[in-house]
Formats: sequence, C-alpha cells, structure tokens
Amino acid sequence: MSGFELQRLGMVMEPQPGDPHEAEGVLNPAAARGPDGELYLFPRLGFAWELLAHRIARVRFNAAGDPEGVERLGIALEPETDL
Repeated sequence: MSGFELQRLGMVMEPQPGDPHEAEGVLNPAAARGPDGELYLFPRLGFAWELLAHRIARVRFNAAGDPEGVERLGIALEPETDL
C-alpha cells in the first residue's frame, strides 16, 4: 500500500467563455513544476477554425492545498500557418 488516497476534486480548467482560442475546448493538458515550485498546465486549445495551440496556465491552490482554478499566462505554442 502506498499511503496515497485519490480524491476527485472536479475540473481545474474549463474553456473560458468568449476566448476564441478556447472555443472548442481545453484538452489533454501536460503538467510540470517550474523552477519556482509552481504547477503549470499546457493544455491543447481547439479553435473554431480547427487550428491547435498550447496555452500556459499556472494552477491556483486554496489554503488546504487543493487546486481551485488556473491563471492563464498566454499562448505557449501556436501554428504560424494553416495545416
């Protein structure tokens, strides 16, 4: 037994209404801790015109240490031309 207990808390990041980069959703995020100790997400974004990009977002935690949302920091990667 590992001593860990999995607890589902719900969604950490949902599409932001009105953001055309997130019109089709925020999908399959990679996650990594930065040198600053913060947890970052890199979700794929679905555009209305079917191009994909990757956003960078920092996870916000409450006083109990549970994730409660994200702070969107910008676009990390996006195509320069149509595919």
